[in-house]
Amino acid sequence: MPRMFSRKTSPATWSAVARVFAAVVPAALFMPASVAAQGDTVQTHTVRPGDTLWDLAKKYRGDPFLWPDIYRLNTAVVEDPHWIYPGEVLRLTPADNVKAVPSADTPVPPGQVASNNAPNASSGDTTASGRGMGGDSASAGMPDVAVGDSNYTPLFPTGKPQLVQETLRAYTDQPYRPLRRSEFYASGFLTEGEKQPFGQLLGPLLPSQIRSYSNRDLATLKSSVGIEAPAGSSYQVGDSLLLANLGADVEHYGRVVVPMGLAQVTEATDGRYLAKIVAVYGPIRKGQYVLPAARFVPADTMRAKPVANGIRGRLLAGRGRQELKAPQMVVFLDKGRQDGVAPGDIFEARRQPKRLSDGALRVDDVMAVFQVVRVGERSATARVLNVLSPDIPPGTEVRQVAKLP
Repeated sequence: MPRMFSRKTSPATWSAVARVFAAVVPAALFMPASVAAQGDTVQTHTVRPGDTLWDLAKKYRGDPFLWPDIYRLNTAVVEDPHWIYPGEVLRLTPADNVKAVPSADTPVPPGQVASNNAPNASSGDTTASGRGMGGDSASAGMPDVAVGDSNYTPLFPTGKPQLVQETLRAYTDQPYRPLRRSEFYASGFLTEGEKQPFGQLLGPLLPSQIRSYSNRDLATLKSSVGIEAPAGSSYQVGDSLLLANLGADVEHYGRVVVPMGLAQVTEATDGRYLAKIVAVYGPIRKGQYVLPAARFVPADTMRAKPVANGIRGRLLAGRGRQELKAPQMVVFLDKGRQDGVAPGDIFEARRQPKRLSDGALRVDDVMAVFQVVRVGERSATARVLNVLSPDIPPGTEVRQVAKLP
C-alpha cells in the first residue's frame, strides 16, 4: 500500500494537515453517536409540560450531564435552570453568527515552542526516525516537527477551558423577574360564570392554501391555522388569540379555561382568518376554543414585600384532577381583583389547628406557598412555588403573606 506521507514531508504540509484534523477530529471524537448520525441538526425546542434541561440534553446531546451547554445558550430566556416553562423556545445550537470552527489557527501558548510529542532538542534528532511502527506508541504516526517550528499548531490546545466559571456566571448573573409572560398565558383562569367571546379553531393548514379536515392533526409552532370568529365579532391582523380547552366546572366560579397555545392573526378573508402559532402549551387541534388574549403587564424587578394581616381566602381547586400538589402546579383561589388581590402576590396554604380523634393536636403550619400569576374579578390563578405537605384539599385556608410594591 503506498504511503500517504513520507518522512521528508515539509513542515508547511504538516501544518495544513493539522488544521484539517483540528476542524474535523474534535467534532467526530466527542459528538455522541446518536447526534452525529442525524442529517439535520435541530435548531430549537419548544418546552412542553414535564420537560427538563436534563432530559433535553439527553435527547439532543446524548448526555444529560451536558445540560449546562443548553442553559448557556438560553440565559436570556431561562432565569433558573431548575425551572423551564411550557411555551419557551430554547436554542439548541449557537446563533448563525457564531462559528463552530474558528477561521484562524489556535496560537501556541506562550513559552511553549514545540509539541509534547516533538523530539528532544538535545538529541539533535529532528526527523521521524525511531518513531515508526516499532517506536513509541504515543507518538507513532506523528509528523516531523522541528523544535521552534512556527508553522506547527497543536492538534489539541493545552489551555484549560473555563467551562465551570462560565456556567456559574451564566447561572448567577441574571435579572430577577417576579412575573413571567409564559406563566400568565399558560396557567389558565376561571370563567366566573361570564360568557366568553369564544371563536373556533378550524384546524392547521399545511400549506396555508389547503384545509385540514382531520381532528387528529396537531398544529405546531409557527404553523398556520384557520380561525373562525364568534358571531357578531371580528379580529384584526396582528391580534393575539388564546387557544384553549374547557376543563372542569368549579361551583360558583365557572369553567376552567386550559390554554393550549397562542396565535397571531396574519390574514383576514370573508369572516375567516389565518393565524400563526407563536406559543405552544399543549396539543393544538381542530375544534378548540379561541378568544382574544388578555394583555400581560410585566412587573419591575422589585421583590414582593411581607404584609401583615394579609387577605385570607380558600383554595378552590387545581386545574386538573391531581390531588397531591407539586411545584409549578396551577391552582385557583377564591379571592380576586375586587378583594385587592394582584399579580405577584404570595399566599401560603396553612393547616388548621385542631385536636384529632386520637387526641393528637394538629398545629397551624404552612403546607405550601403560591404566587398569583393572573387575577379575575372574583378569583385568582396561582402557581405552586414550594410544597411542604402535598395533600392540600379544596377549602384549605390561604393567607396573603407578601405583595409586590
